[in-house]
Amino acid sequence: MPISRPISRRRFALACCLGMPLAAQRGGKQTARDLFYAEAGLIVSSSDRGKGRFTAARKSVIAVTLGLKYRFWKVVSDQPQDWEPDGPFVHRDQVRLGVEVNDAGYLYVVRRLGSGMWQRMFPTPEIERGSHFVRNGVTYPIPPEEGLELQFPGGSERLLLVLSRNPVKELELLVGPRAPENTVSAAPPPEVSSQVLDQVRNLLAPKDLLTERSAAERCVYVVNRSGRPDSVVAVEVRLAAR
Repeated sequence: MPISRPISRRRFALACCLGMPLAAQRGGKQTARDLFYAEAGLIVSSSDRGKGRFTAARKSVIAVTLGLKYRFWKVVSDQPQDWEPDGPFVHRDQVRLGVEVNDAGYLYVVRRLGSGMWQRMFPTPEIERGSHFVRNGVTYPIPPEEGLELQFPGGSERLLLVLSRNPVKELELLVGPRAPENTVSAAPPPEVSSQVLDQVRNLLAPKDLLTERSAAERCVYVVNRSGRPDSVVAVEVRLAAR
């Protein structure tokens, strides 16, 4: 069994200086979870580059690799219970989706209806008065209060999650005016067509997305590893009846 060589103090210091995971310094392959939790790269001013501990540092313009993680809770006797992302689920189960992001951005979540249209689930007036601007360190429950009843139209429940550093113009019609305090609109949530969502998918290069399921955490990580300022993450979640 091979024995790992301990990393030298000098290399350890350089890894900390660059703000990069040690696995990356050793040439190890980073997973979606690694990238989700990766710390920001060190931003070095032009006047400091090449000096002292900044000798090997490269200038970073992006704080972190943009990513999200999602999980499901199944509502049993009005109590949410951690559930596996792929079930099992049965008809009329009540579930809630939990979404966490690793950097500030804009989040959209839609659900496919039996009509073929996609209905908004997030933003929702119950959370931040309908704002779709989200922050790291917060788990957003969707729906926020009651469970989503699974109907499996067409054989499966389909949810699309989109996270972007900037508002996505094709999806801004899902965002209404900020709701007044302590009020909830009686109007049905807006819908978008599959054609609109295809336009959003075209913003992505599939090779930029990295996905990892964590069995221990009962969640799924999805990141855009490109590191671009206009990064977008989009993942379609399909739940099948069992």
